Amino acid sequence: RLGPPLLLTSPPLTTSHCHAANMRVGGGRDRRHAAPNVDNIHIARRVQHAVTGLVLLVVSHIIPPYPVGCLLLLMATAVFYSIHKKRVQDPKWDEWYLQKFGSLLRNHERGEWEVVDLQNNMQCKRRRKSTPELPGAFYFLLGAALSTFLFPATVARTSVLVLSLSDPIAGLVGSWFTGKGCNIAWKQLLSRANAPSEGGPSVAGSFGFVVSTILCTYVYIPSTNSTRSAMLSFYSRLFIGVVASLTEAVGGRHFPFVGRMVDDNLLIPLVVGCLICWIDADE
Repeated sequence: RLGPPLLLTSPPLTTSHCHAANMRVGGGRDRRHAAPNVDNIHIARRVQHAVTGLVLLVVSHIIPPYPVGCLLLLMATAVFYSIHKKRVQDPKWDEWYLQKFGSLLRNHERGEWEVVDLQNNMQCKRRRKSTPELPGAFYFLLGAALSTFLFPATVARTSVLVLSLSDPIAGLVGSWFTGKGCNIAWKQLLSRANAPSEGGPSVAGSFGFVVSTILCTYVYIPSTNSTRSAMLSFYSRLFIGVVASLTEAVGGRHFPFVGRMVDDNLLIPLVVGCLICWIDADE
């Protein structure tokens, strides 16, 4: 077990000790917290994603989404951000965080430590080799909070429902068809390359996202006139599903001349909510 990022002086660690420490953690990453691999499907993370959103929707029927629900979501987002900043700086917090939530994190959300030797006194300390990025759960909470602030309750609930179900369903559908050998990643398709896919959004996953989004919009928004705050036709739902699927495909990705896009957990509910309000106003 590695201690805090302070000089280790009891007994003093030499350069050979530092090398041994690095070997124990595989170059800085503690193997006890290695990222899990459940046939590349990440079942636990996707189930947690869906359950979190569904719980928020149930709570939204108990307490008013705005302003009470919005304030609670903003507070939860701020707490989440504080914990993230703490784990970036403190190895003990990072170890606790990875023990509790490591199985739900993607590789770029984990980060690494490395043990470095101090040439002056032949001792060593730990420092960050790579800084973990904010996890998707942070953007999920922020997206839900902004949706409750910007949109009517019916639209906000629909946006959060799409985020909760369509995103993990797209991943599961894409992984299942890939395992059957009848799927292709959009990156591979558009580049017209014969190289094997490196993962990412796929044709089957995007189709699953569109279908799921269409079904989600029926939960809160009818197709005919009613007393509810919005109304959508089937083709409007299909359009929303296609645009939301494209949003999911580009969210969090890095593009030349543009850089990294905003995380899809933040983009999806805002895009869906804006589209519903815009289309409902025209219809």
